[in-house]
Amino acid sequence: LRFKNRIAMRVLTSHAILALLSVSFVGSTVAFTLSRPAISTFPQKPWSAVTEPSPFRSTTTPTRLHESTGSGLETAPVADYDALLKYHAAIAIQMGLICGIFKGLDIGVDLVGIQDIPAWGLFPIFYALSLKSRTLNPLDNQRPNLKNAVEGEQSRGFGDRAMPSWTPPGPVFPIMWLLVIGPIRAYSSALVWEANGHHFFDPAILALMFHLAVGDVWNTMNNSEQRFGASVTGVLCVTASALNAAYQYYTVDEFAGNLLGLPMIWFAVAASLITATWKINPDSTTGELEPLYPTVRERKTTFAWFSGSDSE
Repeated sequence: LRFKNRIAMRVLTSHAILALLSVSFVGSTVAFTLSRPAISTFPQKPWSAVTEPSPFRSTTTPTRLHESTGSGLETAPVADYDALLKYHAAIAIQMGLICGIFKGLDIGVDLVGIQDIPAWGLFPIFYALSLKSRTLNPLDNQRPNLKNAVEGEQSRGFGDRAMPSWTPPGPVFPIMWLLVIGPIRAYSSALVWEANGHHFFDPAILALMFHLAVGDVWNTMNNSEQRFGASVTGVLCVTASALNAAYQYYTVDEFAGNLLGLPMIWFAVAASLITATWKINPDSTTGELEPLYPTVRERKTTFAWFSGSDSE
């Protein structure tokens, strides 16, 4: 009975976090739409006055659509509810696929009768999910090109925009994801699997998968669509979901939870970097900072699975 109560508490806590993250974009949209002035004119400061010198500058900037008053003045940007709906749908699709895969693995393990799988045997499964979870997400969430990032060259999400002067060197990013964060996620997940009665379909492990799904959608906003303002809100959702995953792991295995909590240091740095990047990349049309929610653009958010989106 105590075990069932603990499971129920973890499920309720996880669902509460998921609900909070689900309404975060909608809440920010309403808040910032109501708080912005109805009409805004072009600022007097030139572009160079609000940006840092950088050898990297995107040569093309997606067009933002604004409502017009008919007098030549522009109103506040229009919230892109279509994009918001697709972001949430992509997470739902990805989580549905992962749940199906995990349930199938549990059934397979039970049928075969293999229970004592060592941690090293589970490591490749969770490591692959940590690095390639985006294959289960229908959006175009291509990561920065690894080779270009290491060599300091331009790639989607890296070097294609003005970057803060304290941005870590290119090689730091693949080192962190491939050699630090990926192994931490894989090993801690293996520990949870061993402690939860050998189940893949488990609230704690699914909390980490949800974190990966949120991160995949964030990659779409930040790398593919270059929504600098919405990326700030998005990275906060990524950080919150990572914190929830670490807590869920801690309720199963304290060491696994503490281990999974270590990357929170990296997420704090990433959140600061994304916020600083937003501040030095104003809208090329108005010269103002982008809102912290997705706005309507000429190029719509699409599901890459069905649109044949190009990738690097």
